Amino acid sequence: MTRYQELADDIEASIAAGVLRAGDKLPSVRHTSERRGVSASTVFQAYYLLEARGLVRARERSGYFVAAR
Repeated sequence: MTRYQELADDIEASIAAGVLRAGDKLPSVRHTSERRGVSASTVFQAYYLLEARGLVRARERSGYFVAAR
């Protein structure tokens, strides 16, 4: 499993557990990159994967937010 898939799965688990709820903003790419010790590209890929799964929505100039189910 790739790093971005692991990160996406971790965030998905947080959403499923209710730690992150609909409308919550995900941490910035830079913050997540520094906190997890991965590149910004890895975080972008994880966020794009979550968006493809319908779990998050990108808002231009605002960031990524947990999607309503």
